[in-house]
Amino acid sequence: MPLQLSALYLGLSCLYLWLDAHGDFPLSFLLKILPLLLLSGWVLRAAPVRSHLSLLAALAFSMLGDVLLALDGQRLFVFGLGAFLLAHLSYLVAMRPFAGHRPLLLLPYAAFAAGVLSLMWPGLGAMAVPVLGYIGVILTMSYGTWCSSRRNIWLVGGGLLFISSDCLIGLNRFWQPLPGAGLWIMLSYYAAQYALVRGLLTSQPAPPNSA
Repeated sequence: MPLQLSALYLGLSCLYLWLDAHGDFPLSFLLKILPLLLLSGWVLRAAPVRSHLSLLAALAFSMLGDVLLALDGQRLFVFGLGAFLLAHLSYLVAMRPFAGHRPLLLLPYAAFAAGVLSLMWPGLGAMAVPVLGYIGVILTMSYGTWCSSRRNIWLVGGGLLFISSDCLIGLNRFWQPLPGAGLWIMLSYYAAQYALVRGLLTSQPAPPNSA
C-alpha cells in the first residue's frame, strides 16, 4: 500500500479507536468499516476485480461482521461470528496455491486452542458448537498462511494477529472481562486485516517445491 494510504488507514483506525473508547457514538458502524473500505479500494486499484475476488469477499464478509456486532453485539453475535467465518474461508481461498504442509506447526496451534478453550468452556453453554467450529476455521486460516506459496511475514503476521483479536473477544465474553479489551481487540483486528491484504497483494506464488 502506498505510504499515503497506509497513513490514512492508520488515521481512520485510530479515530475509531479513540471515539469508541469514549462510548457509543452515532453511525459508529460506518466509521468502523471505513479502514476496510480503504483496503478494498487498494485491492481494486492493484489488479482487475476477477484477480482478487476471494480477497474482496474476505473484506466484504469482515465488514458485514463488523456492522452486525456494532449494531447489536449481543443478539447478533452468532451472525457476526458466521460472517467472520466466511471471511476466514475467503482468505484461505485467496492464499492458493498451497506449497505444502507443515505438520509440526499444528502442535502449538492445538496447544494454544486447548488452553483458551479450557478457560472459555464453562461459559460457552449453547454457543459451544458455533465457537468450536469458528476456532477450527480461524486456526486453519492462520495455519494456511504458513503453507501458502504466497507466504511472507505480512501474511503470517496477519493470521496470528487475527487469532489474537478473536482470542481476546472470546475470553472477554465467555471467561471474564479483560482490562482494555475493546482497544486491544480492535487494534489487533485492524493490524491483522492490513497485514493479510498487504501480504497477499505484495507477494507472488512461489513454485510448489519451495516450501
